[in-house]
Amino acid sequence: MSDPSSARGDDPSASLTPLDELDSALEALGVDTGEFERPSAAAVRAAERAASRADERKRFGPALPRNFRLLWGATALSNLGDGLRLVALPLLALSVTGDPRLIAGVTVAERLPWLFFILPGGAWADRYDRRVLRMRLDMARAVVMAGLVAVILLDQVSIVAIFVVAALLASAEAVVDSSSMAMVPATVDHRDLERAAGRLGSTELAANDLIGPPVGGLLFGLAIAIPFGLDALSFAGAALVMAFMSGSYASGAAPEPGVRMRSRVSGGFRWLWKHRLLRMLAVISTALGTASFIGNAVFVIYARDVLDLSDFGYGLLLVPGAVGGIVGSLIAPRFRRFPLRVTLACAVLGSGIATWLVAATSSPIAAGVLWAVSLGSIMVWNVLTVALRQRLIPNEMLGRVGASYRFLVYLGMPVGAVLGGLIANHYGVRSALFVSGSVLIGLGLIVPVLLRGVEDVERGAR
Repeated sequence: MSDPSSARGDDPSASLTPLDELDSALEALGVDTGEFERPSAAAVRAAERAASRADERKRFGPALPRNFRLLWGATALSNLGDGLRLVALPLLALSVTGDPRLIAGVTVAERLPWLFFILPGGAWADRYDRRVLRMRLDMARAVVMAGLVAVILLDQVSIVAIFVVAALLASAEAVVDSSSMAMVPATVDHRDLERAAGRLGSTELAANDLIGPPVGGLLFGLAIAIPFGLDALSFAGAALVMAFMSGSYASGAAPEPGVRMRSRVSGGFRWLWKHRLLRMLAVISTALGTASFIGNAVFVIYARDVLDLSDFGYGLLLVPGAVGGIVGSLIAPRFRRFPLRVTLACAVLGSGIATWLVAATSSPIAAGVLWAVSLGSIMVWNVLTVALRQRLIPNEMLGRVGASYRFLVYLGMPVGAVLGGLIANHYGVRSALFVSGSVLIGLGLIVPVLLRGVEDVERGAR
């Protein structure tokens, strides 16, 4: 039996560095290596670190510009505050009233104003400096949350106050979303739009779905005011970070004194509808939102009745989906090397097939993995189509056209939720998931036909 110490490197030749081996080889050929100046160990380590950084840049691309990193940081802060509030606000409502109608009303107050303000928000984003507009709204949201903290500390909380806070925050968020998305093309090179969209999308998912909710629930249990106070600080911090951004973020549109808001908004819709490719993308995205929510709306019932999970188990089941969405956002830019029609079609097909398989399984582990694949695939679609829109829409129309696009998509989601509830009620929850997957697969099969010529249009916009 051989001495085990030899496998651990007791042989002196095992400790030779590559440079030592090179010297030995040169000396064997009769070359005097003494005249060569050997680099120091520190220089070698520095060169290795530089090579490692070069490899990293090759894999992930060069660092994005400073202004984008500041916008990204501000978005991370405000989204973290949103995640804290996502759980804390319903818990606050539950501490005030046990009426399920009033508690559900908090969700309505958080969603309904968004639909009313997204279109005007897009028009304001095209009219004013987008950075200044967002900073002011972030400070306004900080003041609103500070007011809620004061009410909590004074023990004067009412369900009406909670409704008002939820509605004010949702109204501001609709405008902030429009201004933030319209700012991105001004902070990065157009070839990096996919990377920028992926960073923002993954950060939103991580803060809103992974980190914020559990931390918000924990802090609420420690002291009711803490998550709301941190939410106020997150908005103030976001405004402060954006104050360090350089340059102007005005749209450059010519002033239109006397033009009514309705005309500004309708101008965005008209521009969207006249652009054949973007019109088709909007229609497909609306159909995708509708199909996805057929399954999303009843997923909690599927978790309880089919997978036999507890409330805590359902919460754990959502984690892989969020992780899948984050991964999908980050890897989406890598698919730029493939024809866009093919990538988008595969993303939709992947989501549909995974949803189909979710309907067929009764294993919580399999369901979690498949849900991650489904949401990750949808995020690939989102990142690539967001970047495409930002390339095709002129800067002076980015706010209005982007808002019109998202308005249509968000209109389809409640329609899908209603359909999902009806199908599950009459035919069972598996049937709703099966229908959701079937519609997604059908859309994936026709995407290459509907988006014919998209690569030529995209190349012309680069």
